[in-house]
Amino acid sequence: MMAFLLADKNDISIKVVTFAGKDKTDLIKRNEYGGTCMVTAIDKVLDYMESINETMVTMGKHRRTEEKLFDMASFKEAWQNACIHTKWDKGNPPAVYIFSDRIEIISTGGLPVDLNREEFYKGISKPVNSKLQKIFGQLGYVEQTGHGIPLIISNYGKQAFDIMENFVNVTIPFNYEKKISDGTGTENEVSINEAEQRVIDFISQNSSITIKELVAVSGYSDGYIRKILASLKEKKVIERQGGNKTGKWVVVS
Repeated sequence: MMAFLLADKNDISIKVVTFAGKDKTDLIKRNEYGGTCMVTAIDKVLDYMESINETMVTMGKHRRTEEKLFDMASFKEAWQNACIHTKWDKGNPPAVYIFSDRIEIISTGGLPVDLNREEFYKGISKPVNSKLQKIFGQLGYVEQTGHGIPLIISNYGKQAFDIMENFVNVTIPFNYEKKISDGTGTENEVSINEAEQRVIDFISQNSSITIKELVAVSGYSDGYIRKILASLKEKKVIERQGGNKTGKWVVVS
């Protein structure tokens, strides 16, 4: 099994799936990082998640603060733990699901039979795959210090972990609320999800960008781009000035 997981080519499927909302009804993107050495697959997922961990901006009348969408260190610990401690013989690889308000990392196997919840929360390690953990330790990917679980708990609380009989699901919520002036001297809070923030960034870089161009640079469908634009206009985050051909987008600040 270790040879299979670490082979240059295998048939293991490692997926990062993005949904439009807070449930799985509207899938908008599926990234596949499997079929290769587990070390390579883990790195590719981490690289992708780093790329979407955009800085969220809070704008008020006299201030501007910036904060990352989520804590990358917590995600890294959760993802590496999922890969190392999943029960690979069950045939269900770990996966990452991205929703509009959170990330979920799910692994197969539940807790080891000789580890209870309180021991787990304290960071006591009982590796499911001791050989795999040793290999990753030698490669410098993990440290057997048990700090990963306490780190996640310190940032997101014990509620981040949904420990089931056969699965462990780690939820990392997004910090995506953005304050925008409505022009009246007061500030209204609106929720900006990952996809909406990407569109805002594209518009900020090119106010004349077309829907066709947004589809090309974002990878989203035409219908989903139109849905995002309608949502942002309704929230008064953006507005359209001029006609369809000669007009431009304006990000309201």
